[in-house]
Amino acid sequence: MKRAKRFLTFALALALIAAALPAAVAAADIERETVKIGQSLSHTGIETPGYTFESSLLQTKEKVGAMVFNIGIDLPPEGDVSWNDWCGEVLAVRDGGVVKYYDFGGGEVGWGVDMTGDGEADTGGKDSASWVGTAANGTCTVVVPVNAKDFAIDFYDNCWDSATDIDHYTILSATAVFGEVQGTELVKIGQDVSYTGSETPGYEFLASSLTTKGNVAAVAFNISIALPSEGDVSWNDWCGQAAAVNIGGDTWYYDLGGGEVSWGADMTGDGNADTGGRDSNSWVGTAANGSMTIVVPVNAPEFTIALYDNCWDSETDIPHWTVNSATAIFGSVVAGTGPETPEPIEVPDFDPSGTYNAYLGIQASNWIFRDAWADTGLGANGKGWDSYDGNHFDSLFETEDGSTHPGTFTNTEIKGNGTYKVSLNGYDFSGSAVNGAAESFNLLFISTDIPIAGEKLTFSNVKVIIGGSTRFTFKDMDDIVIEGGDKGYYELHCINRWNSELGGEDGLFGYAFPSDGEIAIEFTVAGFDYDNESASAAASDPTITPPPATPTPAPSSDDDGLPGWVIPVIIAGAAVIIIVVVLLVMKGKKK
Repeated sequence: MKRAKRFLTFALALALIAAALPAAVAAADIERETVKIGQSLSHTGIETPGYTFESSLLQTKEKVGAMVFNIGIDLPPEGDVSWNDWCGEVLAVRDGGVVKYYDFGGGEVGWGVDMTGDGEADTGGKDSASWVGTAANGTCTVVVPVNAKDFAIDFYDNCWDSATDIDHYTILSATAVFGEVQGTELVKIGQDVSYTGSETPGYEFLASSLTTKGNVAAVAFNISIALPSEGDVSWNDWCGQAAAVNIGGDTWYYDLGGGEVSWGADMTGDGNADTGGRDSNSWVGTAANGSMTIVVPVNAPEFTIALYDNCWDSETDIPHWTVNSATAIFGSVVAGTGPETPEPIEVPDFDPSGTYNAYLGIQASNWIFRDAWADTGLGANGKGWDSYDGNHFDSLFETEDGSTHPGTFTNTEIKGNGTYKVSLNGYDFSGSAVNGAAESFNLLFISTDIPIAGEKLTFSNVKVIIGGSTRFTFKDMDDIVIEGGDKGYYELHCINRWNSELGGEDGLFGYAFPSDGEIAIEFTVAGFDYDNESASAAASDPTITPPPATPTPAPSSDDDGLPGWVIPVIIAGAAVIIIVVVLLVMKGKKK
């Protein structure tokens, strides 16, 4: 079976449209701030609010033009995946002694609600001036005009279902847009988006889609997540997407997606990230519970917003998300700092006289794993993530509880041309009660600190050793799948369930997970200016053990750990540390 050998560019999914990033802050920048909430509401009636958002929750002390809420629908759907079309809800904006009422909910709510008890409706239902959001596909984006610095927003659950022990909806997050808002306009869309990569946007929103004319401060998109979630109701935390705002020939780039997307995207193809990922100025929306609201800055009357699907899952026939609607926010806004361009991480050229290191990378089907050397979060110099501080490169982690598992890694120092081996022994992949024991491999690979830039290396006789027995041999360069181009360093992949060149889900030689025995990869490397005599002797005589390496035991205590599904996503899109993206296609055959 033929397959390619390549310096993989999984960052190609993150390289968006080829447009120049403006050198200075300009029209598309507005001040905004997002607050996580996570408050569920059951029936309250119109007497007592189920949740109140206070302006004191915002760190930015400016006048708020509008608040944009991301709401997930929990109401029993009676066989329909969308929120019941006949369920309406109410909220009240309190600014000093002034109270204004708004409503949102199902698309058939054509009536108003009498909130003051005077016999007259204080809201008008769908298509009225008081309507601030329509539910679709289990999610709702609510855009509430405020125009105040100190305020409170009361949310009521006054739906027809009066059961108080059933959650009807959850307020996931709130985004403040600072400035003065004159009005809003809601446009229904209903566009499914599957993988598009960097060439063509999955959807474009144009200013001409609006009947209202004026300066658009921002556009809030209501998005429901359809990406295969592998048992989790939320969007895969490691899936990042991107948006491009074009105004008069200038383009600004923003990113959105899962809450663990801590890297930026190289959108202009210059090898440097143009966005910063989660918690940066370029981040416009975080997915949660299958729902996502993104608030894209515009601050212009004429514009185009292109949305790209560049997630790690590159199946083009599977919808990843649906753009349900867009709400334009009209007004003048407070200028923001704009998206930042992260500083690139320097990757040195390959030194043919140098000394390097190799490590075993692994991920089991229950998400217990060890990541690649160059990864910014879990690699040798990684800084961890929000929930797990510190460096954890030499540990086996499990996603479910972040715990470490027993296992001794043996790394190897590469001193010239020769044969080397990296391995794992004394491991425990039994897993948690939720994920269970490992049944197969997701990934098995060699990770190195050898730079791809300037290299002249060749690899051969890459032997996969599972349970102490050699299961497969990649004999020469035509057989070997080389990845790591997005990180700048060599990775030699032997098992990768997301890579069709390695057999995808079926694999080249089976993925059965061993209960004991060594898990290792042996390989021969050439292209250095000098030979490693002991390594060369080991290559010619199978009775000779390759040069000794330093074992690194993984702690067996329950230390903090990190989510294990990071590997496919970082392979799919860790573009923030790209310096050189190399794409080399060679043909080979399955052995």
